Amino acid sequence: MEVKIVSFNVNGMNTPQKRSQVYQLLRRESADIVLLQETHFRHQHIPNVFSKHYPIWHHVSYSSAARGVSIGVSKNIPFVLEDKMYDSEGRYLFIRGNIASSKFTIANLYAPNSGQIAWLIRVFRTLKSFGEGLLVLGGDLNLTLDPSKDSSST
Repeated sequence: MEVKIVSFNVNGMNTPQKRSQVYQLLRRESADIVLLQETHFRHQHIPNVFSKHYPIWHHVSYSSAARGVSIGVSKNIPFVLEDKMYDSEGRYLFIRGNIASSKFTIANLYAPNSGQIAWLIRVFRTLKSFGEGLLVLGGDLNLTLDPSKDSSST
């Protein structure tokens, strides 16, 4: 079974128009698992993000309209949730479950603009204790992995 995973920093999804644009992009990409960063949802004000193509969504938000990550699962993927873990700052979300009797952990990260390495070390320690099976890791790490290829300036 092939599974296509996409990750996007959406810079806010609070308006119906923006959600529609994101859903159209995801359908064009034929994504099975979606990792979204900077959803900007507020605690207790998460809009209806249900889509017939993506009926399963897991979110973590922050107290202000900033940060936030979401994981969406396509209707074509038989994902069964076992557990999830997230932080109170809307920066990471881990879900663990089964797809076709195989164990998976899906992690979506949105790193801060500074202190990324120390933050990643803490998050990876947490993920190590939570994760089981195949790990799918994505997100916006707010750093360049290869400055010669990933950066337009010094």
